[in-house]
Amino acid sequence: MEAATKTGPYSYLAADRPGAWPAIAGTLMFGYLCLSRTFAYVGIPPWKVFVSEVVLSLFLLRGPKVNDASWFFKMVQAPALRRFSIVYGIFFTYGALQVLHGIAGGNPPFTAIRDLTFNYYPLYFFLGLWAGIERPDLLPKLLRGFAWFNGIYGVLYLLLLNRADWFLPGISDEISPVPIFGQPMYSFVALLGLVAYEKELWRSWHLLGLNAFVMLGMQIRTEWLAFAIGMITLFIVTRRGKHLLQAIAILSVLFCLMYVTDFSVPGPEGRGGGDISIRKLTDRAIAPFRADTSNTLTAAGVGAESQEATFVWRTVWWLLIWSNVHSNLHTTVVGFGYGYPLGDLAPYLTGDFIRTPHNEFFYALGYTGWTGVILFFLFQSELLRLLWRANRLTRDSFGVPYWVAMMVFGMFFPLGETPYGAIPFYLIAGWLAAPILSGKHTMQQTYRIPEMYFPHASTSAAT
Repeated sequence: MEAATKTGPYSYLAADRPGAWPAIAGTLMFGYLCLSRTFAYVGIPPWKVFVSEVVLSLFLLRGPKVNDASWFFKMVQAPALRRFSIVYGIFFTYGALQVLHGIAGGNPPFTAIRDLTFNYYPLYFFLGLWAGIERPDLLPKLLRGFAWFNGIYGVLYLLLLNRADWFLPGISDEISPVPIFGQPMYSFVALLGLVAYEKELWRSWHLLGLNAFVMLGMQIRTEWLAFAIGMITLFIVTRRGKHLLQAIAILSVLFCLMYVTDFSVPGPEGRGGGDISIRKLTDRAIAPFRADTSNTLTAAGVGAESQEATFVWRTVWWLLIWSNVHSNLHTTVVGFGYGYPLGDLAPYLTGDFIRTPHNEFFYALGYTGWTGVILFFLFQSELLRLLWRANRLTRDSFGVPYWVAMMVFGMFFPLGETPYGAIPFYLIAGWLAAPILSGKHTMQQTYRIPEMYFPHASTSAAT
């Protein structure tokens, strides 16, 4: 297949042999979105060899070639990516220095290197970028396929599969058991993709309903918040009030049906939210606002499963990270270094194998100080800038709302430091940013992409 950029403004980036990398990128994206943590452990767990590191190594060392040179190194030199590449280079270098900082502070070397994932998983952005240039038509199809899988598998998981005591073998005892049937935790991505790419939402009411039910049934409040903020952003970016009203109407019908029928089924094991019903879901949504912090450490110390305790013990941990980091100038500026046991800062987590506070800000602050926080958000602002430029070229309405929703998700979920969070995030972001290197018309002429994927784009947008 001829590369999409051979007639575009960056034709020098066209690979000699495109190969199977778009299919590999799509497989990774689909696997992580569908099975999350379960897919992350595909590989040889006893040897600490996982699919994420294997694919990334092969892409960097044996990826596409341009005039017998690595396409990756050609890509980072593209003028459209210069600022992004420079900022990411600084962000990655600082992360490498934090590994040395952590080792010098007496932290285990392997643990310090493990925490560097926060800085090297963004390399998957470039794989997504390459896939987007080669197959710009594929992402909407993958998202729709994911919506089908997540809707059907998610319902089966809620009703049956969450109670199956089947776990992947060979996982270290320090790590929580990894179930064979992974949790569906990206329903909000499927919903945003449907709203962004489907011209007539009424025709996809069944997919919207299934994925909304899965999102509610999993009782992950962060998903609900990410979806709400993403939908608001989608409306601000596109001003497509009709789509927003259609989505609200379909979701309202689902709520009404659950209310009228008094629908109630047991919730998934481990979520601690009780039955799936309107009343229980409402209780879970408002639980953070009624949480009593007076008994926080006691509740968390005995492993309480209540909705309030889940919120409170993390909040207290974040406050402890904040106070300990700001205890002296050195840690304020550069943090504790990678490999440091952040969990030991909270008395009720001492000795537990918990390295992430489920919040990207406090992850960066605890390990890398304010310098790392500033570099991380500077890097993310550059990523947002690329997605905004791509939106201006193609009017693809998914990119900016997706970034905003994932950033919200990352404030309460281990997004940037885990493979099942960071890899699908950066792969999709790279895919969405591809138009800045190839242009709308080049992609449409090469792959005959339907105009629905580029609604309202101007004729001169890609010149």
